[in-house]
Amino acid sequence: MLRFCNGWGDVLRQRSIAGIVILLVVATGLACSVLRPKKPLTWHLTLKLDDGQYDHEAAVKLTINVLKTRLNAAGVYNFEIQPQGDAASGKIDLKLPEVVDRERLKQFLTAGGKLELTPVISPLNPSPVQTYQTQGEAIEASKKGGRVVAYGPRQGANQQFVILENAPIVTGQDLRSASAVPSKGNEDEYSIAFTLRNEGATRLRDWTKSHINSYLAVVLNDIVVSVAYIRGEIFDSGEITGRYSKSSAEDLARVLNSGALPAQLRIAGEGAVK
Repeated sequence: MLRFCNGWGDVLRQRSIAGIVILLVVATGLACSVLRPKKPLTWHLTLKLDDGQYDHEAAVKLTINVLKTRLNAAGVYNFEIQPQGDAASGKIDLKLPEVVDRERLKQFLTAGGKLELTPVISPLNPSPVQTYQTQGEAIEASKKGGRVVAYGPRQGANQQFVILENAPIVTGQDLRSASAVPSKGNEDEYSIAFTLRNEGATRLRDWTKSHINSYLAVVLNDIVVSVAYIRGEIFDSGEITGRYSKSSAEDLARVLNSGALPAQLRIAGEGAVK
């Protein structure tokens, strides 16, 4: 004889209760969204994509979508954003409420967000990673193959360069998530921990497994921010180091999560909303 754990009456009552709970949750969410006060739009920015050989109309649309994601991540929910004039101009109008730190928000919105993990052309560890003191020296060496990229934040006479392979192993499109985490041994410094989607994780695993003691560069916006040598197989996670503050690490993680901009974005104008 078959015996059910619950009679149909119990099942229907449970479903009714669950339905009421769901309705209450939805109603509460709607009430919160309605009751959330909207700050007046007082700040106007004109943003412009740098000129280049690309589809400007598509780039403007993508940029607007990325900016919406970044504004929501920054807790700015009330704003107006639209293309300005002809799409070929690459200009975007953005109206915002007042924020605590305007400069931080501007830097956050215009950050490129381009991430690559790319092999360095260099002798293997324990030899130190091959660096070049001048760009000309690196360009000469790269004639055998590879591309020259600036290494680290130093500028002028102290700027170093490395030669990377032309194709990255993974890019920001392979990113699943990124978050700011305290650096080990120093609570005042932060890193950005990230995880990869399946396809990118598989590529990274296959490459690291067959390239023990090779060097791998973390490239942000076409600048190498860190280089690590491969001690063993890496699968779906990694860390970007660089002595970040808590706020800068949080902003970078949000930028990476929102996706890269299709071209460099700059502030072309700023003022009060008329």
